[in-house]
Amino acid sequence: MFLNSSNNLRKKIRLLTGIRPVRLTIYKEALTHSSVVDNSSNSVKSTLPKSANFNNERLEFLGDAILDAVVAEVLFNRFPYRDEGFLTEMRTRIVNREQMGDLAFKIGLIELMDMKSELTKNPSALKGIGGNALEALIGAIYLDRGYTKAAWFIRHRLIGQYLDMDKLMSTAVSHKAVFMKWAQKQQKTVEWNYEITDGTKNEKHSVTLIVDGEPWYTEINKSRKKAEELCCEKACRKLDLSHAL
Repeated sequence: MFLNSSNNLRKKIRLLTGIRPVRLTIYKEALTHSSVVDNSSNSVKSTLPKSANFNNERLEFLGDAILDAVVAEVLFNRFPYRDEGFLTEMRTRIVNREQMGDLAFKIGLIELMDMKSELTKNPSALKGIGGNALEALIGAIYLDRGYTKAAWFIRHRLIGQYLDMDKLMSTAVSHKAVFMKWAQKQQKTVEWNYEITDGTKNEKHSVTLIVDGEPWYTEINKSRKKAEELCCEKACRKLDLSHAL
């Protein structure tokens, strides 16, 4: 039974990713949600190692970093004449939780996951779980087959097959608007500190976002508006407000 289940999972992962898995245990870890306590549950799940810490959270951390790096490289090469603000905004549109959750559904990743049965009845929870699992899968590919294969999966499977870049570009996202809405709802005091870093014609604006008297982020840019947006983009990621983007 263990061999049959493992072979079945191996085939499914190869179909899903386009990459032949070698160290299957890493992929099982990527597909295991932290809600699973009894690893003897259903499907492929009976072959999982019995360990309370055997879930995809650590791989998610690793995959998130790799995803950011690859997407940044793709955008840098695809839009050679666009500025930092545009590239940052496009990266956020691609890697936000909502988008990653949608991609997890599109590629069929949810169907392979091990999680508590009640979570499968919660569409909102499934999106977050799926997005996290997709990042964990990227981490698993990286550990199993290296950076080149992980980058290939992101470029050709996720971005190449499932993302409509033109549609993403046409959808305006204001991180400042999202952050200010959050601050108002949470009754937070938001202030901005502005400085000019260079008094010549190449002057730049140093902008600091201050929340309840505490400095959060400082950005330097030729445009004060863009510096504000970059500060708020980081704040949105810190607060995990991607669902609102």
